[in-house]
Amino acid sequence: MTRGARISGRVSVAAAIVLLLAARGDARVDVPRADREAVTEAAVRGHMEMLASDAMNGRESGSHDEWVAATYVASQLRQWGLEPLGDADGFVRTIALESGQTWNVLGIIRGRDPRRAEEVVMLSAHLDNLGVHGTREDRIYNGADDDASGVTGVLEIAHALARRPRAPRSVLFAWFGSEERGGLGVQDFRDHPPVPLTSIVASLELEMIGRPNPDLPPRTVWLSGDDRTTLGAALAAHGARLAADPYPSERFFERSDNFFLARRGVIAQTISTFGLQPEYHSPSDDLAHIDFAHLTATIQSLIAPVEWLSHSSFTPAWREGKKPEVDSR
Repeated sequence: MTRGARISGRVSVAAAIVLLLAARGDARVDVPRADREAVTEAAVRGHMEMLASDAMNGRESGSHDEWVAATYVASQLRQWGLEPLGDADGFVRTIALESGQTWNVLGIIRGRDPRRAEEVVMLSAHLDNLGVHGTREDRIYNGADDDASGVTGVLEIAHALARRPRAPRSVLFAWFGSEERGGLGVQDFRDHPPVPLTSIVASLELEMIGRPNPDLPPRTVWLSGDDRTTLGAALAAHGARLAADPYPSERFFERSDNFFLARRGVIAQTISTFGLQPEYHSPSDDLAHIDFAHLTATIQSLIAPVEWLSHSSFTPAWREGKKPEVDSR
């Protein structure tokens, strides 16, 4: 997540958390066997051990290492058969900045229904972290949870859906560069979208899903801006182990890539299991602190609700008075 106001100490959330489980009434919904088999812990570890390794030097925004991360993600999409939406029939889009460059990775699974393929469900994560800084012995900000975990989650959901019959709706996958520098990658996506922004039915950013949240029931994720739209309740009714944002005072809805799209009217929210851990934005956000069983189970649990949304005719809406101020630039 982008640097914001200093994270406060852990809050009491007994009254604040409202589980959005619709008619199910239990956060520990069983994951379908096919989804458990689609995402293995070995595959999750493989992505994470690449993206969050010391060899990647913390994937600093706009650095050669961020470019390597983008190239790695693109190589996975190529072998899984997604359609590229980057430059020159590739998956990577190079973005020229006033100083240097950054990179997005974009791929799509086109909907099978000609009448509904223009409706797009989008999943995203950000590629970058903070690089190498300081004078301490460990100077590498590996960004394992922030956000190699989200990059891995979107990769594995893309892999799972690429092996299944296509849905009526299209599913767009995006990995944004330079989120930590103020969302530069997503701003380029916003200004030069590969599909019209008005065609995006819903956008879900996966960010910091590598560790369980101690303030929530086991294997539960939370949704930023949960009270702003009708999306959370619908996903929960179709298998998402979803809770309300337990830290509304931190304003996480406004501190990730989703907010740039939300300000253009897109239903765009972030799924996370972040629990205000002290390793946030430090060299200690490394592979040793990742709970791989939790991360794998979290990714598995999101396949069914995303697949439902891509097959459904449901279109989420902003709740009255909850739509952010529109950025018309």
